[in-house]
Amino acid sequence: MMKSPGRSPLPPRALSAILLAALLPFSGCGEGKRRAEVTQFPAWDFQEYPRILVVPIKAADKNARAAAERATGVLVDQLAASGAFEVLSAAERAAILKEQDLSRLEDVADADTAIPAGKIKTAQALVVGQITTWQTDVQQQQQQVPRYARARNGRIVRDARTHQPVVTGYDVYVSVRHVARVAGSLQVIDTATGKVLLSHSVAPIELEDHGRGGPPSQSPQDLALQATLEMATEFAKRVAPQRIAVKLSGKNLFVATEYYEGRYEDTKKLPASLSNFLLVVSNLPRECDRNDFRVEITAVDGRETLFQEQFTWSHSWGVRGRACEVPISVLEASGATAFSAKLYSAGDDAPILKTEFRLEVPKGAKRKSKEEA
Repeated sequence: MMKSPGRSPLPPRALSAILLAALLPFSGCGEGKRRAEVTQFPAWDFQEYPRILVVPIKAADKNARAAAERATGVLVDQLAASGAFEVLSAAERAAILKEQDLSRLEDVADADTAIPAGKIKTAQALVVGQITTWQTDVQQQQQQVPRYARARNGRIVRDARTHQPVVTGYDVYVSVRHVARVAGSLQVIDTATGKVLLSHSVAPIELEDHGRGGPPSQSPQDLALQATLEMATEFAKRVAPQRIAVKLSGKNLFVATEYYEGRYEDTKKLPASLSNFLLVVSNLPRECDRNDFRVEITAVDGRETLFQEQFTWSHSWGVRGRACEVPISVLEASGATAFSAKLYSAGDDAPILKTEFRLEVPKGAKRKSKEEA
C-alpha cells in the first residue's frame, strides 16, 4: 500500500489523544466543561396567561418617545417569537386603548387603582414598560500628543543623559465623546384582578462612542436608541422563557453510593452487593432554575432505557441537587456491566451531559440474563 508523500501515519499515542479529546465533551470528568442549551423560565406563572397585551412603552422625556415606540415593536416581536404567548395585534391594542385609559399604569404603586378589574376581556395580562432614565451628553476635551525626534532609520531619538525620548513639539486635537444612559421599569399585570404579577427594573444601560479630531460616527441619540432597544430585549427576557447556553461539567451528573454528612460518595464502579445506588444531578447553573430535565440509564452498548426519571430543577437544591434512587437489579437484569447515565433538557432528543460507570460482579459469579430476571 502506497503512502501519501510528505505525510506519516499518526503514532498510537497521538491517535489516542485525538480520540480522548473527541470524547471529553460527554465524559464524566469534572475537569472538562461543555456548553448546552436549556430553557430559562421567567419568575412568574406565564403559563397561566397565554394571551397578553403589550402597552406602548411610556417615556416622560419627549426626546425618548420615538425610541419608546421602536422599543415597543421590538418587545412585541420578541414575545410573539418566543411561542409562549398570543400577543394582541396593533389593531386590538388600539381598540383597548380607545376604551381604557392605561396611561397611568406605571405611575401608581397599586395597579388595580388604574385598571378596573375585569374590564379588559381580550387579554389576560398587560405588559407595561416605562423609560425611567434618558440621558444624552456630548463631552469635549483638548488633548496634546508629543512629537518625537526621529533618526534617519525612523527610530525615536533618546536623550543621552536621561534616556527619555526627545520631544520636538506637540500636536493638539479635540477628543469628542458621545454618551447615552437609559434605564427602565417593567410590570406584568393581571387584567382580571389588577394584581402585579411581575415587577422588574432594568439598571442603567450606558453606551459611548469616541472621536479624535471630530465627532464620533454615532450620535448621542443613536446610542440612546440602541440602549433603549437593549432595554426592550431585557424586558422580553423577564417576561418569556428563553433558550440560553450554560456550561456543564462532570460534577453536575454522577453516580454515588450514599449521601453522608453533606457530601456524596461518588464512584465509577458499583458493587453488585448494593441494593440501590444514587444517580445525582447536582449544582446546575442558576439559569437552569424551573427547567424540566430527564435522566436515563442505558447499557453502553445498548439502546434500551433501563431507568428514567423526570423532574423540574430548583436552584434551591444547590449541591445536594436531585438524587434518583435506582435499584441495582435494574442493571443486573440487563446482562451488561458498562452503563451510561444521561441528562436531557426538556424537549431535546440529545443528552446535554453523559457519564459512564460499571457494575462490578465478583469473579465466578453468574450474571442474570433478562429472561432469567
